[in-house]
Amino acid sequence: MADLQTDRRAAARIDKVFRVLIASDLHAEQWHIARNISGTGMFVEMAEPLPLRTKVVVRFASGDGEPSICAIAKVQNHYYLQYSDADGLRALCGVGLRFVRFLPEAGTTAPSRALH
Repeated sequence: MADLQTDRRAAARIDKVFRVLIASDLHAEQWHIARNISGTGMFVEMAEPLPLRTKVVVRFASGDGEPSICAIAKVQNHYYLQYSDADGLRALCGVGLRFVRFLPEAGTTAPSRALH
C-alpha cells in the first residue's frame, strides 16, 4: 500500500502567486492568477475553467507587466478548492496546466497549428 503522505508529483514546485495571460481558440486573451509552478506545469485560478485537454498559450508577465516568457500548455485537471481563513469559508476554482513546450522567443505569437 502506498504511503498517503507521498507527493505523486516528481517535479519540484515553487509556491508563488503571479499573473499570466492565457489565450485559447475558445476564449480571447485573459489575465489570470497562477501559482504553484513547476517545470512541467502549474495551477491557474479561473472562475470558469476551460474544458479538459484544451491547448492554450501562456504568457508570463515580467516585472513591468509585459509578457516575457511564452509556453504552450494543455488543461490537464479541474480543481475546486475550499479553505478557511480569517474571513471565514472561502473557495476558488481553476485548472492544472501541463506545459507542452516553451516557445523560443519572449512574447512570440504561437503558430496557429500549435493549438490544434
